[in-house]
Amino acid sequence: MGFDIDKTLNEMAKAIGAIFTGEWPKVKDCVENVLKDERKALADIAKARLSDNINDDELKSQLEDEQATLEAALLVCGLKAKAMVQKAINAALKVFEDAVKTAIKAM
Repeated sequence: MGFDIDKTLNEMAKAIGAIFTGEWPKVKDCVENVLKDERKALADIAKARLSDNINDDELKSQLEDEQATLEAALLVCGLKAKAMVQKAINAALKVFEDAVKTAIKAM
């Protein structure tokens, strides 16, 4: 089982949607576009980790950098509760990190 960026992005969107259940119908398209825009950056991070070019600590560091980008983008989507946005980002990035770790174990 390899790493599937599209499946992972879909799961990340679901994780965000689970946090913003009431607002999700209004912001779903925007959030999905945000994740689509981040696709290349996230795929590059996953590829770097899967090819052992970065270790787990560097992966976490790069995902911390992605948090700021995702936070700004989600706020533009109209998700105004900053604490909830942070919770949603954490949930989404956990999905990403878990998918990368699962792919590593399968190698």
